[in-house]
Amino acid sequence: MKTRSLQSKLFLAYISLACLILFSFAIFFYVFVSRQLKESQISAMNTLNSSFQTQVDSAIRNLDAVSVNINYSNQSKSILDQSFGLSISSDMLSDMSDLFISLSGTELKADQVNLYDFSGYVLEAGISTLVKQTDGSKEEWIQAARELEGKKILTQPYCTKEYSKSAKYDQWFISLYRSFNNQYKRGVGVIETAKQCKSIFKSIITYQKKNHEDAANVYVFDSNGNLIYPYDIDSQEAANLAPYYQLTQTDGSSSTLASPLTGKTEYASRTVSTYTGYTYLTVLPESAVLAPVYNLLRVLAAIVALFLTISVLISYRLSRSVVRPVKHLKHIIQRMELDSLGQEKVTAYPVSVNELEELYQAFQLMSDNLKDSMEQLNQAKEQEMKARSMALQTQINPHFYYNTLSSIMVLAENGDSETVVKMCRNLSQIMRYITSTVETTVTLKDELDYVQKYLYCMKVRYQSSLNYTIDVDESLLSQPVPKLIIQPIVENAIRYGSNCAPPWNISITSVVTEGSWQIEVTDSGPGFTEEAKERITANIMKAIQNPGLPELKINGLGTINVYLRWKIFCKGDIIFRYGNTAEGHGIVSIGRYFSRTDSPANEADNISE
Repeated sequence: MKTRSLQSKLFLAYISLACLILFSFAIFFYVFVSRQLKESQISAMNTLNSSFQTQVDSAIRNLDAVSVNINYSNQSKSILDQSFGLSISSDMLSDMSDLFISLSGTELKADQVNLYDFSGYVLEAGISTLVKQTDGSKEEWIQAARELEGKKILTQPYCTKEYSKSAKYDQWFISLYRSFNNQYKRGVGVIETAKQCKSIFKSIITYQKKNHEDAANVYVFDSNGNLIYPYDIDSQEAANLAPYYQLTQTDGSSSTLASPLTGKTEYASRTVSTYTGYTYLTVLPESAVLAPVYNLLRVLAAIVALFLTISVLISYRLSRSVVRPVKHLKHIIQRMELDSLGQEKVTAYPVSVNELEELYQAFQLMSDNLKDSMEQLNQAKEQEMKARSMALQTQINPHFYYNTLSSIMVLAENGDSETVVKMCRNLSQIMRYITSTVETTVTLKDELDYVQKYLYCMKVRYQSSLNYTIDVDESLLSQPVPKLIIQPIVENAIRYGSNCAPPWNISITSVVTEGSWQIEVTDSGPGFTEEAKERITANIMKAIQNPGLPELKINGLGTINVYLRWKIFCKGDIIFRYGNTAEGHGIVSIGRYFSRTDSPANEADNISE
């Protein structure tokens, strides 16, 4: 699989960031505006519902007022005889008709007023004015009003030709029934006041005619869930609309629901009249509410496309400005030789990024230090190199850097610029960590970061032959340790753990108990021989009995050097173990107790195989 260049990756990263920002803004815009539109539309629907309720309640109140006025009118009781029989003369009919019309008012609060007795007769006044025997069709409502003893009862819309003068067209009416009492407060009949539905629901009808297809759907239900408006539909259509009543039975004045007719999302506003018990629902599809948003999104899409084009141009220039210094550094590394170390000053090349400038400085420092090291090696190549324990913090292993530089040069020649950048960055940070003399004590986190960078460089060198894992409890990362206390153990694990066929595995883990913690470094090699363990134990016991810093060769710094420095740092309160795992691989553990009294007698107990 062909790897991409650093410039293409940076370019894609910049473009991805621009796309993320632009599309995040678009999504935020859509959500914000749609929410505002939804709230605005629901507020308008609530206002509509209130206006519909006010108009319908007013019409019903007029019917109620006419029935109450008739019931409490002394004139009506004086016209009728005490027995309240409606087999009356034409003069009495005329008087009662005039009375009903006068009580209804000039605005005709009721289109029809009917007065029923309990003998099967009805006196009609209004559109139809006569006295006749009832046909029993309204007996259910008459009986219900009689049982309510003066309280009103509203019918559902009904269609009739009874009050049409031409008797050709059906008219829809709603009637209000109330019992009629004589002067002795005894129920002797029932009053019916009726009005056409088109007058009662005038505001709703006018709204829907005015707005046509843009109008919201308006439904009115009584307290039993029966559909009151629209009234001029068949029973099947009314049954299809009935689920709206159940879907909106919530505490709030608005809700979001799936349409029982289409299954699409709709917004519903709900208002309940305390006077009539009617529930008013104004329902609008989501597509109608968000139509302005869709139009704005088209404009936003054009703006996003424009900004993306600009982002492409900017991203290309930015990625190129970052990659050019890296390519320049790669060419310097390609032509670098041991004899020319430190001669070319890479810091003279101008860069516009702080991190690249730091990389240039670190590379220059590395080159100068390597040059100094080579000169020292040439001057002392016939002498035996000696080292002491504390010299490890300032020691620079030229072979490690030389091998790392060789790996960098090979990677650069192969065009793997991304790994070159990472190797250079790790190498510069390794150099800074090793060469810094400001502090000799660091946190375990800093030490492990350094070890990870070291392992990464070794991984690049050995490729698939070397694998490593670092899994240390986060609670230990703040523990103070001497600088370069873990790295020598890891270096030995790589050196002796690779005395077998690859792949070689290095693992760094932690063990935390109630009273102690320790870091374990395990390799996949053949482990410690009995001779090696006896030699290390003898040297450590000798160091315990003879305090001081013995002279040691570079190749002998590893295990004993770590033990001595750890012992001095912890003042004897340490855990230091070495040996083999159950599988026969090498393992070295280093740690300390959380709280323990210093005692030289304990030192030998803390050293085990």
